[in-house]
Amino acid sequence: MQVIIEQGEAWSLMMLITSYAVDNSGFSQDGKQKLRRWRSDRAEGTVEMADLAVAMNETLGTYIDEQTNRQIRGRARFRRKRED
Repeated sequence: MQVIIEQGEAWSLMMLITSYAVDNSGFSQDGKQKLRRWRSDRAEGTVEMADLAVAMNETLGTYIDEQTNRQIRGRARFRRKRED
């Protein structure tokens, strides 16, 4: 399976997660300000946001690869990929 998050989708996801963290976490006011600053540095269309989208895709791809448990036909039997 292949999932690719486009930059606009990554921006929306980042905004949702950081907004939730600011509103519902036990962060100090200083911590919330740092998170807001980090978020504003990754505005839609910036190089930082493009880099974050690439990192999100790489991480998601790695996670999906690790969870994949395909059957591989071997000599006279089938085995799971994780048995390697």
